[in-house]
Amino acid sequence: LAWEAMRARLARYKEDWGNADAPLGPDVDGDLGRWCKVQRQLRDAGRLATARVDALDLLCFSWVAPSDVDDPTRADWAGMLARLAAYRDEHGDCDVKKKYQRDPALGGWVAAVRRCRSELGAARVAELDQIGFVWQSSRSCGSAWMSSFRELRAFHAVHGHSDVGAVLGD
Repeated sequence: LAWEAMRARLARYKEDWGNADAPLGPDVDGDLGRWCKVQRQLRDAGRLATARVDALDLLCFSWVAPSDVDDPTRADWAGMLARLAAYRDEHGDCDVKKKYQRDPALGGWVAAVRRCRSELGAARVAELDQIGFVWQSSRSCGSAWMSSFRELRAFHAVHGHSDVGAVLGD
């Protein structure tokens, strides 16, 4: 019953966003993103029932999270460039969020391209530069850990140490 309720939430997510790849993160339905991650892990471990795999396949669920792209060159390069150019035309830049809800594959691909610049080759780097690719994202990671880390770094800049308890009390 709980599994079916989450599958139904994922189906509604797909209706809203055009894909069944709910990301993890504070900006979105984190419970649904975590559930998707667990389904991927269960399938990888051979512990997700075939009927459930089939139900998720009907939603075109991605068994590899789009934000987990390791090698951007494995994707349809020309197709991804076209999608990036369309994003730029709509948004005025190429600074795509890693967990871009409208096109999770594009967000994951852009993040992978940034990580793998030295492995892309001069021709691909030139193609990206030509359309205005943003090599350093202007976005900050929104995870709870990174938010706390930024707060601690700011505290350290002011106080010269990281012993928050000594200043603010335990």
